[in-house]
Amino acid sequence: MRLTRLKIDNFRGIRTANILLPSHAVLIGDNNVGKTTLLEAIDLALGPDRLNRSPPIEEHDFYQGKYGLPGGATRGDTADPAEPPPDAMGGSDDSDVDAQTHEQDDPDAPKIEIEVTIADLTEEQKGRFGDYVEFWDTTTDTFYDQPSPAGVDADTITEALRVTFCGWYDAEEDDFEGRTYFTRSLSDEFKPAAFSKKDKQICGFLRLIRKWC
Repeated sequence: MRLTRLKIDNFRGIRTANILLPSHAVLIGDNNVGKTTLLEAIDLALGPDRLNRSPPIEEHDFYQGKYGLPGGATRGDTADPAEPPPDAMGGSDDSDVDAQTHEQDDPDAPKIEIEVTIADLTEEQKGRFGDYVEFWDTTTDTFYDQPSPAGVDADTITEALRVTFCGWYDAEEDDFEGRTYFTRSLSDEFKPAAFSKKDKQICGFLRLIRKWC
């Protein structure tokens, strides 16, 4: 298993980013250029223990600290607060049931979205995530969009999985919320499905940070 692509919207100092990752990558840069932000973004999407922090995000995690509705409304001072994006039924990150769709009253309310693409899946991952597995073309760094990869060069096509972390401010509860979903389930073809803590444990990664002075 390896990370091949990281897409970030509205997270900390990053307004939008689309980063392709090789088999081995090293982050090099001065202080405060975003290295830790990238690692924190991956942790939000894949870290099985991240959601133990309540809430998993805060106001400073939003780009420029803007998390409320347009016009300056932020905390619960609006007569028509925005509903959260799709949430997991049952309220538990350990649940494997599909998520229930909620209407968002104001689609312009800022959201944090972090999409991670995982390629070279193990047999265990392929079996567990079969409904959401896609095919990644390593020569073009894009998803293979044909109905079936049969007949193509197997050396350049690999099974892959996309997951998306969504973070938002719930004005009615006056609190921040965050959930991770199977990205394909966020399309019109599926019901939104939560990527649970158990799922994350199967896609676990080791985070090592070394700093040079």
